[in-house]
Amino acid sequence: MAKIVIRFQNQILGETHLRPGFNTIGRLPAHPICIENLGISRNHAFILGDIEEKIFILEDLRSLNGTYLNKKRVHKCLLKPNDVITIGQHALEFIAEAQKPQEPPAAYAESKSPEPWLEAQGTGDVIPLVKETTYFGNSSSDDIHIPGLMIGKQFASIDRKGTVWVINLLVKRFSHIKVNGEEVTSARLKDGDVIEVGGVTFTFRMPA
Repeated sequence: MAKIVIRFQNQILGETHLRPGFNTIGRLPAHPICIENLGISRNHAFILGDIEEKIFILEDLRSLNGTYLNKKRVHKCLLKPNDVITIGQHALEFIAEAQKPQEPPAAYAESKSPEPWLEAQGTGDVIPLVKETTYFGNSSSDDIHIPGLMIGKQFASIDRKGTVWVINLLVKRFSHIKVNGEEVTSARLKDGDVIEVGGVTFTFRMPA
């Protein structure tokens, strides 16, 4: 069974078994994963669990201080066994059996009309593209967080146009996007395309 082990300064404060559906995280006592610390938002993040498929997705709730996975700030990502989530000064270790390889989250893998997703190179994070427009940027309100002083809010996007998915550069002053190594301002995406957005690399995947 998957669980979260909460640590503070190398001391174990407790553990919580993850249940199907939403496992919310914050400093309010009502949260299944409650951490009473002012560095943590009242409603900070959640872990969406699919117990049968052994898939768990972490998502930040636009918290003030952010949510970090293995020392990298994230908005939404797929958890892997032994991943360490950092919230404030607390470390939350994700303990679970390995997920099924190369499978997208069950939320769209089992859908009659499953959506495409991005795979982050290097981390293996999976980002479902469930919105009409998915924004890249360095703001906590952006769907996919891209760090960097020269990265602005909503500087690039992936847009659904019917059955077609298009990546667009919205702010051209500093940032850039590349598709399969070629710098573009707009491009139609196909399965397997390698996208570089503000120096972060993803693979675009379409369901079979």
